[in-house]
Amino acid sequence: MGLLDAGTPLSWAEGKQYAAHVKKHGVEQFISIYNNNKDLAGSPFLWGDEVEYFIATVDDENTRTELPALRAPELLRELDADAQSAVPVNGEGKGVVWHPEYANWMIEATPALPYGGKPEDLLEVETNMRLRREILSRHLKDDEALVTLPAYARLGAANFAGKAMQPQPNGSVSKSLYIPDDAIQPHPRFPTLTSNIRQRRGEKVMIAVPVFQDEHTHKTIEEQAEQIRAQPGGDRVLAELPQDSIYMDAMAFGMGAGCLQVTFQAADVSEARELYDQLAVMAPIMLALTAASPVWKGMLADIDARWDIISASVDDRTRGERGLAEAQGSEQRIHKSRYSSIDTYIADSALNRASMNDVPVPINEEAMARLVEAGVDEAMAKHVAHLFVRDPLVVYREKLEQDDKLDNDHFENIQSTNWNTVRFKPPPAKNPHDIKWRVEFRSMEVNVTDFENAAFSAFMILFAQTIKAQQLDLYMPISQVDANMARAHRRGAALAEKFHFRSNIARSENVDANPEVAELSMDQIINGDAAANVVGLVDLVRAHLRSQECAPEARARLEMYLDFVAARASGEIPTAAAWLREFVVTHPGYKQDSVVSEAVCYDLIKEVAAMGAMQGRVAELLGAFAQQHSFSSAKINGAASPVGSASGAETEVAAERAASLTRSSSSSSMSSQEEAVPAGRCKNCQFDAFSCAERAERMQRISVWLGATRSAHAMCERPMQASAGMETSVGCC
Repeated sequence: MGLLDAGTPLSWAEGKQYAAHVKKHGVEQFISIYNNNKDLAGSPFLWGDEVEYFIATVDDENTRTELPALRAPELLRELDADAQSAVPVNGEGKGVVWHPEYANWMIEATPALPYGGKPEDLLEVETNMRLRREILSRHLKDDEALVTLPAYARLGAANFAGKAMQPQPNGSVSKSLYIPDDAIQPHPRFPTLTSNIRQRRGEKVMIAVPVFQDEHTHKTIEEQAEQIRAQPGGDRVLAELPQDSIYMDAMAFGMGAGCLQVTFQAADVSEARELYDQLAVMAPIMLALTAASPVWKGMLADIDARWDIISASVDDRTRGERGLAEAQGSEQRIHKSRYSSIDTYIADSALNRASMNDVPVPINEEAMARLVEAGVDEAMAKHVAHLFVRDPLVVYREKLEQDDKLDNDHFENIQSTNWNTVRFKPPPAKNPHDIKWRVEFRSMEVNVTDFENAAFSAFMILFAQTIKAQQLDLYMPISQVDANMARAHRRGAALAEKFHFRSNIARSENVDANPEVAELSMDQIINGDAAANVVGLVDLVRAHLRSQECAPEARARLEMYLDFVAARASGEIPTAAAWLREFVVTHPGYKQDSVVSEAVCYDLIKEVAAMGAMQGRVAELLGAFAQQHSFSSAKINGAASPVGSASGAETEVAAERAASLTRSSSSSSMSSQEEAVPAGRCKNCQFDAFSCAERAERMQRISVWLGATRSAHAMCERPMQASAGMETSVGCC
């Protein structure tokens, strides 16, 4: 999360006097970097991922869990000294780098080296994610559990960090009714950021999430209101709090939530700019598809995703900037939090139509003038000037004076605290690792298993490559992207909502200034709809993948990832949010009051931790993919799988339960005998979510749509066991 410089961070009262200085020199640093690197070309496609974990303490005797508020710093010291994290000397593997995150129960992990862009390279991500989980788990205490979910279910509820760690409403940092300041990571950046956001805003942050309405929910909301009313200023909070909302008041509720991110290196600056734009359109789609956040402050919410909670948790805008009061002095209306979807496209091509940029874009006028004067084109200048409408939040005394030709800390001060769904990342000024132009995709929620997180990461990498290879055009008005972000949060959005999306995303020779945008379901967007003449994104990615040289085992694994994404989009398997919500409401301890009690949370954390290791009830979440996960990974890696899997009986029971969570009952159990090839499955990879006949038809349709000349039925020729309605001459990979 941002830059973790060593030094002395200034309080808001001290730092705000240097805001103009930081902005002026930040712009100069960008100009220097841009001019020095704008002509770079032919950079290799490299990428990396980021996964955020949280640690929970499990008290079996009292059937409760809590967050160990002082645990992360100790763990980080141990992890940094763990030799297994290092890059292997034989070059096999990428190693792991561990990073502190906002909260003291969080750990962030990334590969130490980037992955390549070949299909086989994409398989390294799951191996590396498993390595991270293995190393982290080895350093946990016997009573600790490792979880990959965005948020701990009882974060902010009574005693969530233990009875000894209580909130300090009159403290110096967050002044929260619910979160102790000691829960914040001790690096000076984090408490300073928290305090300065509050002070710049002029009041505590206001986070309001609609509560899930159940039979006795009104009592829960009444109890919350009584607690708020008892605090100074409580009546004002209640007056502004939307009806039937879960109230949260600290940065930790947002920045204490984990995510899954991927970063791509583009061939040149123009490709990076276009990739930034097109992936911004994908951000709400992937937010809904990866949704895993239905519980906040110990209560079931009527939303499934985290993004708006984080947005509100770091919203430093004054009342004047939010349009709630008359602007004071140099204030201007700023329409979104620093944590938001993008406001302007930045590509320097005909695809970036003026009609698509249809939302207000407040800018720093001085920055804009200087950027244009320095030769930066208008689209890029507007993007940077928009970033620089924000103030620096953490200014280090030791970093005030910099050489704008050699440093970029002032630029990154502003850049790193504009947390948009995608981030355009220039090469650093000091660049010993020869880093080029990059784009960071930031909207995805971290999911329960490494398989899910690897599948979503691989899908996004392949789709980024497909955008270039197939010359796609996803552009649509940013106002509709914003509307999609709002819809993506809603309960059951992946199944119930329709999203603005282009039904035809083929790039035409004559760019249409106002391309037709339809309202499509997630299933239509991802899997296509022949009747509506919509080609699904998964089909486009399959076409790209099948045009690449690739080992059969690797192709089978990547096809499985695509099958998983397709199944999640169709509703064949539930989102993590749907599974979590079902777990709570069907738990014997749930009292139809929207409360996730300590007992319910205890069972939830134990189960999710087990599922992270591909044990327990994982087949409820993954369906048939739970079995294939262990088998295929072991086959590809040439070694026994390092994690367990459900038995055949457990899988069958779990698969039946999974059917009740979704609108589809097509998931079925799989045999636990790995050598047996089920009817209709390919002998090579033993997996196929579609019949070969259906795949052939889908590939034929996409080839016609793309005007491709290559064979549509580019599949392996291994024979399949006969099955009704399925061809026997071709396999699925």
